Amino acid sequence: MTLATDRMELSLHHPTDGFYRGTRFDHSGIFSSLLLDGEELCGPWFETYHPDAHDAVQGPSEEFSPIPVTENTLLKIGVGLLEADSASYDRFRLYPVAEAGTWDVLPGTAAVTFRHILPGFYTYTKEIVLTGATSFDIRHCLCAERPLEGEVYNHNFFTLNRLETGPGRTVDFPFRPAGDWRAVYDSVAFTPAGIRFSRPLQAGESVYCGNIHASGEQGMPYAITLGDGPVSVRISASVPASRTVFWANHRIACPEPYNRFLSRPGEAYRWTISYILDRK
Repeated sequence: MTLATDRMELSLHHPTDGFYRGTRFDHSGIFSSLLLDGEELCGPWFETYHPDAHDAVQGPSEEFSPIPVTENTLLKIGVGLLEADSASYDRFRLYPVAEAGTWDVLPGTAAVTFRHILPGFYTYTKEIVLTGATSFDIRHCLCAERPLEGEVYNHNFFTLNRLETGPGRTVDFPFRPAGDWRAVYDSVAFTPAGIRFSRPLQAGESVYCGNIHASGEQGMPYAITLGDGPVSVRISASVPASRTVFWANHRIACPEPYNRFLSRPGEAYRWTISYILDRK
């Protein structure tokens, strides 16, 4: 399925075509390609590919927090009911799917709509919509049949036409960021405006910060600009960010903003993430 303008071409997988069979990410809206002026912004970033791998996804990829249903069952929105055990949920693990629900996909010239129905739990709709020559929205609607609450984040697996993470890769926020890095790194640091790399990351090297927030403030906007050379992606949402995670390796650098969701019977929850692609 492809959406295209004169400058941008966006290609998507069907949720059941077998490209991604993992149980971590929402199966709707899985990108296969995002071209800007003919250059690939979200191509494969992993060295090896397998459809069951937890992170065998590209481009904007969303994961919902697991919701316990029974002692041995977890609900993952966009995936289905998972067979669990007494161990804590592990997002890197492949779980057996007890109930996958049903998918409807409605392709169009300016939008693709994905609808996931899990009887007794929800109807979840994701619509990817062209909004301009170099922009698109991801629009969500969760209609729950029982109260459903948690967090969802977008991993933003953008390669920006390069497979190298280094000083050219920039991450900017509309606030002064603060947070705790997982280790003392000599390769990356906060600046007053965002995150910068002082050298290229090497193969096998990664960096992580799990709680980026606005320094000295309560709450913060859902807004990030990810850039590399002349190319940038501006990301914003209709809801506030509850927190932001950042992860990078030698091939990719991913800001991961989280937001809360809450839907009760008769109360649909809607939110939109907007992307604007720029090339200087």
